[in-house]
Amino acid sequence: MQYAKLTFLDKGTELCYRMVMVKIFIITGEASGDLHASFLIRELRKGLPGSMFYGVGGMKMQEEGVHLFFGIEHLSVIGFWEVVKKLNTIKRILRSLVAKMREMKPDALILIDSPGFNLRLAPFARMLGIKVFYYITPQVWAWGGWRLRSMYKNVDYALVIFPFEKQIFKSYGINTFYVGHPIIDEMALRKNREDFCKEHALNPEKPIVALLPGSREGEIRRILPVMLSISDEIKKRKPEIQFILPTIYKEMKALLHDRATVKMIYGETSDGINAADAAVAASGTVTLETAFLRTPCVIIYKVSILSYLIAKWLIKVPYIGLVNIVRGKKIVPEYTQFSIKVHHIATEILRMLDDKEYAMRIKSELDKVITSVGKKGASENAAQIIVAKLDEEK
Repeated sequence: MQYAKLTFLDKGTELCYRMVMVKIFIITGEASGDLHASFLIRELRKGLPGSMFYGVGGMKMQEEGVHLFFGIEHLSVIGFWEVVKKLNTIKRILRSLVAKMREMKPDALILIDSPGFNLRLAPFARMLGIKVFYYITPQVWAWGGWRLRSMYKNVDYALVIFPFEKQIFKSYGINTFYVGHPIIDEMALRKNREDFCKEHALNPEKPIVALLPGSREGEIRRILPVMLSISDEIKKRKPEIQFILPTIYKEMKALLHDRATVKMIYGETSDGINAADAAVAASGTVTLETAFLRTPCVIIYKVSILSYLIAKWLIKVPYIGLVNIVRGKKIVPEYTQFSIKVHHIATEILRMLDDKEYAMRIKSELDKVITSVGKKGASENAAQIIVAKLDEEK
């Protein structure tokens, strides 16, 4: 890392300050990682003013001034078979990034989620003497325990987002810091239910159900049609129920096939979940968001049959939803692959809407999830650790 000296002649003292020469590569392969990265970059600039960021990401990173070599659409895949089909693209991006690291010699490589790609890139950074930070680490407690060995060999610092992860990684000899979950800081509520409904022509006196099909194109294309069928079934039984589809993808409108019964809301996911009385959610970070906003949900998930069979063999936790995993028991219903039955899921959502005691029991359990995760300032904490460790190298 390069520094220069500024001399105050009147006091005869010297102050070292950081030049603009700090270069950081930051890599993520999905929309949630792009959002987490944007918040982290904002905090890093406070400790590394003038630093330059390069990498793989999306619109949020670009808005923070990151020079993107590739967009997340090239790496945003889910499921084992889906990765195999995209293997040539992944290899091409990997070779290109290794060449860029060799040429530009960045001070640090920050990996965010996307372990399938990021743990392939980390060994090359290590060979080039680049410090490797992993923020939002692989969920080795759910599956992929073999990745711990790779992280031990190729990752300098793991910055974990769940309290229980710290001991898992430390027990394997990995330098580990618990920083908190970024979703706590990233959820930005701008409107209450009444204002949200007024803006989007919804009736606040009638129930609202949010459809949350995930953030990756592959999962959206598999899960959204199921969710739309669920909404049709619920509408048949209770016509007054309103459906919203909060999303960051304007392209999703085409997948609605002009369905007038579902209102697409762009760029207001947190406000939409907060306004909803219940939700149908894809497994993932969004289930934690429903927990923090105390919105009961049903979790559904669907991948290709081959990916499902492989996952069933590898996954070692009994649940797929993060809220259930964190709580250690099934607090909201889950439906996966062959267990997905539109009629059953519709019945479950209607129960959440009609049975107030049942809904309150779920909300009580969601409160406990919040308590167990809730350390604030994840982006700030992670940035401070990264800056401190880079300072040790000066």
